[in-house]
This record gives sequence, structure tokens and C-alpha cells, in this order.
Amino acid sequence: MTPLRVVTFNIRHGRGRNGVDLRRTAATLAALDADVICLQEVDRHYSERSGWADQAADLAAALGMTAVYGVALRRAAVEPGGRPREYGNAILSRTAVGRQRVVALPGRPRSEPRSVVIASLADGLHVACAHLQHDSAAARVEQIAVLVGALGSDGPVVLAGDLNASSDAPELAVLRERLVDCWHRVGRGRGATFPSRFPVRRIDYVFASAGLRPVAADVVPTDASDHRALVVDLERSAAAG
Repeated sequence: MTPLRVVTFNIRHGRGRNGVDLRRTAATLAALDADVICLQEVDRHYSERSGWADQAADLAAALGMTAVYGVALRRAAVEPGGRPREYGNAILSRTAVGRQRVVALPGRPRSEPRSVVIASLADGLHVACAHLQHDSAAARVEQIAVLVGALGSDGPVVLAGDLNASSDAPELAVLRERLVDCWHRVGRGRGATFPSRFPVRRIDYVFASAGLRPVAADVVPTDASDHRALVVDLERSAAAG
């Protein structure tokens, strides 16, 4: 069995209890010592709120990892010829990254655009990082249908992210038909991740396919965001690649 540590964390563009500080976000992630990190609400040259930073690239550099960015929202550059302003999800990996793609998810008119970024790692693992609609179960049903269709079936899969659905939400049943909810399998207690100071809801998840066995899960307190980080340890069988 090969160990694999996966983290999912909605970083809220680096905004914690005392303002935006991406160094604090990096320190929080470094302490978790993960092989794969799935991040949501990540800015790339978005605005002054995050200092126009490419947050995925900056975090990857700080952690010695490779970044894959998945745009959910894109706005025009402030100046002609400038870089577009982007907001979305990111995957950080210690393993080299092969194919990568971003799949736009359906949503309601005038709602925040949502997407999933999917990366195929050099060791054959497929990782998907998603951020689903926060205010419509009907929209999440449609988004999960597209997400499941995008995952494919040619290797072991980890799906992680802020799904904005409580653990008893019926729309998650489709995911559980195909993947294991890691916290449900090995976590202790409710596993609440939001809000970070006094969490009352479990809305951040790591799901895994056959060939990936969850052995431990933990919710990590932090003041670096309005979410807590979820850490899952998996064991990967030789048959999984």
C-alpha cells in the first residue's frame, strides 16, 4: 500500500480573521504535509483584495509543489493588454502533472460561476477539485451530474472540494453511488468544517474511488479562512496504479 495525504481547503482568497495574508495560508498548508491539495476561492490577478497575486502559483512555490489552476470566473483586465482577472479553484501536487482540464458547471442566472478542475498526475491518479453552488440544491443536482460525467473511469479518482451541501443532502447520493465519502468511512464526530471559528456544518469533502482506502481523516482548526481544512489519509493499492 502506498500512502497518500489529500487536503481540501476553501482559502477565501487568503482572507482570515485578521485580513488577507497568503503567507499564513501557506504556513497552514505546509503544516499539513499533504501530497495533493485542493483549494477553492483562489484569486489570480483578480483585484486589490489579494494584491493582484497569482495565488495558486505563489502557494505552489512556497510549498515546493506544482499548481493547476481552474478558472470559474473571468473578468477583463483593468488595463488594455493586461492579464485577465480570474477566480476559481486550484490543485497543488507533489507529483508531476499530466493532462489537465477545466469543466464549467451549470448554474442559475446571475449566480457566481462554478467549475471543476481535473488533473491527471504522473502516477496515474486523477484529482478533481470542485466548488458547488451555495444557495440552490437544484443547481447542485445539475452540477453534480456534470461533475460525475467529467470524472471518467480510467484510473483511481479523488474528488475534493467545497460542495456547499450538508452531509445528509440528497444530491450527494449520486456521488456516494460511485465514490466513498472518506469522512463517513473513517472520520470521528460530525466533521463540521464551516464556519471556521465555531463550525456547525460539514460542507467540505474528500471522496475516493475503488483502489483508494481511507485510513484517517481530520478537520484542522485554522484562523486562515472562514472554513477549516479537511485532511484525509488514503492507502493506494498496487492494483490502483
